[in-house]
Amino acid sequence: MDFLAFDKQPGALRPSYVLAGDQAAFRRRAAEKIAALAPDADVLRLDAAEASVGRVSEELHTRSFFSKRKVVLVRGAEAYFPRPNAKGAEKLDALAELVAAHKGPDVLILDSGKWDKRYRGSKAIEKAAEFVDCAALPDRDVPKWFERRAKDLGTSFAGGAADELFARIGNDLSRGESELEKLRTYAAGRPITVEDVRTMVELERSYVIWDLLDAVAVGDTRTALKMLRGHFRDGEKLVALVAMLLWNVRRLAQGYRAYRKGGASEIRARIRMPWDKVDGFVKLASSWTPAKSRAWLRLLLEADLDAKSGGEEELTGEVLVLKLSRAS
Repeated sequence: MDFLAFDKQPGALRPSYVLAGDQAAFRRRAAEKIAALAPDADVLRLDAAEASVGRVSEELHTRSFFSKRKVVLVRGAEAYFPRPNAKGAEKLDALAELVAAHKGPDVLILDSGKWDKRYRGSKAIEKAAEFVDCAALPDRDVPKWFERRAKDLGTSFAGGAADELFARIGNDLSRGESELEKLRTYAAGRPITVEDVRTMVELERSYVIWDLLDAVAVGDTRTALKMLRGHFRDGEKLVALVAMLLWNVRRLAQGYRAYRKGGASEIRARIRMPWDKVDGFVKLASSWTPAKSRAWLRLLLEADLDAKSGGEEELTGEVLVLKLSRAS
């Protein structure tokens, strides 16, 4: 079952659950939903890196002195999977036997950021337990999720505000939860507006680099070098700056394809950007080309390799800016 379906209707309490996927906010919320189905239970949290399968089994077979049953939440359950090139999967197989045999009344929750379906043990666990897929949402669904969570918190978004929140923080739903709490307090009972989001929510770091990329792309080398030196003064590493530039180049390639399909309106519909970056992105994406993408990617990867090989960061960064400007 995917998380959104489970969140709407978790159904009757089951003896065992697997919450698997890279969206930590979904795993945390699903665990809360399960615990709410067993209000008479104590919640015991274990770390799989420290708790053996035997310890988990012991907890499931030991009655609580303080409540009728326990919810045993095992975080980091990917630790039970075999390491690469391991010959066997003894821990995972033992866990599968435990899950298959467990019938309650205690509840077992396996919380795992990664879940490898190739193993016999993982397949057996999926068959015996309620499996909740907590993978990241597609970008197009994230604003709807923010609106849904706002409603759960007793507030709402005015038109465009949920889209602006997504444009500023991306698919980071854990951060979205904390930003929603902050926005709800700031709005003080009224709907959260676009202006509230602009005022209260800082841009995700990958967007901060946009002004540097824009200056390079239009040939304003002096401004670009000034911005680059500012990033270095703020403690940024060249490797991190290159990673953010690569992310934005990929976004420009997506924007170019959208422009070829339906013009500027298609870019605005498909590529979400903060309000104060949209016009510049549309202008640049509409004149972008696959040749520019290839040239920029090659230069960025060369700079990344140089930085990781011990090259002088500021010099490498400045040379990169000059080369990128010429490639534009």
